[in-house]
Amino acid sequence: MSPTPTPYAGREQTFVKHSFLTQYLQRAAYKILQARSSVFNYVDAFAGPWRLSDDDEFSDASFHQAVRTLDAVRVDLGSRGLEGLEIRSFFCEKRPDAARRLEEYAQRHKELQIHVFAGPFENHIQDIEARCSNGFTFTFIDPTGWKIRSDPVFRTLARLRGEVLLNFMAEPINRHAGYVGVTDSIGDFLADPDWKNDFDAFPSAVSNERRIFHMLMRRMKTMLVARYFPYITIKRPTQDRTKMRLILGTNSEKEVEVFRDVQESVEKEEMKIRTNLLLGADQQRLLFPGDHLAAIQQEREGVGCAVHRNASQQMLAGILEHGAVVNFGNLSVAVMESIPIRKTHLKKLLVDLREEGVVHFELPVRARVPRDDTLISLA
Repeated sequence: MSPTPTPYAGREQTFVKHSFLTQYLQRAAYKILQARSSVFNYVDAFAGPWRLSDDDEFSDASFHQAVRTLDAVRVDLGSRGLEGLEIRSFFCEKRPDAARRLEEYAQRHKELQIHVFAGPFENHIQDIEARCSNGFTFTFIDPTGWKIRSDPVFRTLARLRGEVLLNFMAEPINRHAGYVGVTDSIGDFLADPDWKNDFDAFPSAVSNERRIFHMLMRRMKTMLVARYFPYITIKRPTQDRTKMRLILGTNSEKEVEVFRDVQESVEKEEMKIRTNLLLGADQQRLLFPGDHLAAIQQEREGVGCAVHRNASQQMLAGILEHGAVVNFGNLSVAVMESIPIRKTHLKKLLVDLREEGVVHFELPVRARVPRDDTLISLA
């Protein structure tokens, strides 16, 4: 038995990325198409195709998985009587040969509304914005490094009604961000030509990629791309080293909660793959039946683990200091944006803290955990 789902052997981190993308897209599409808009626009800024195992059908390409996921939601909702739903896809690719293959894919799948733009994403951003003037727009930005002019992209995203999922490629940025020769390109990526002063102001112990990552998050907030930016870290499958970080930009408090729910689900798959690769699938099954070892690993470092519960407790104390009284809904979104923890974990944590005399809140009769309108204060 292969430790990695075919055809992702050797590209396990890509499987994790695609798994997160499709699971989150599915949940977002069901919510949007049933309640907010009959039109769902999907934009892939760096569509590829890149390194694939399935060169004929593109089954392991993100654009294929995304459009199939969205179309399956449309068909399912249609079978339930929700008619007139529309999925529109916009693929950008600057490499001519890859763009040609995208055109061929679109021609083979005329039942799907696929529009291909040959050339850099930034050159087509205004045209895409015009075509996405109605409906909800989900933009996936997945470059192989950091070569993108973010200023026009961020300004457009701030105007569009929707969300963005950005893949921050930590490894190449960590290797090259300190080189003099990349000053201009990093400035384009951060939409800040004077980025070097802020970069140098970080303590020397902070890695290059962590500096750029925090500067990018701060810049996106400043440019009003979104209100909230939760992220997930994806490691190399056999090393304790960050490969990439997926950042969601959203204006919805509810979607921050959904992000952490999906993260926990995908994390289980990731840790199962990692333990299988490190031990071998047969030995892992022999020594640790079922998914026991992956569960142990998740409790040690995953969503809602002891480390993240402690960090959440410290953050809660900081928010509630000086006599502040905050409702649970606002507290939870602030913590979940910054720390990998789910809303259910936070409810249990607050119940435990109340029993320990750390926080105070009142519950209605028969209620056991805080609700969004429950007022929380330090005891």
